Amino acid sequence: MRKERKLDHFARRYGEGELTLGRAAEEAGVSLWRMMDHVRRRKITTQYDLEDLGRDLTTVRDTGSSQ
Repeated sequence: MRKERKLDHFARRYGEGELTLGRAAEEAGVSLWRMMDHVRRRKITTQYDLEDLGRDLTTVRDTGSSQ
């Protein structure tokens, strides 16, 4: 799957509430910041609560410590 299509696919799943932003970034193989920018540019919105934030922070922490 091409990188841009992959970004679109996982950004859409994030927008549908299927994935957290962190998980979408991980699955797309990009940084959380790049996924955030992509979602913003595509004007994708979703519900985001404290539980989602906790999962995203865990993903960022785990990804950062493995590099």
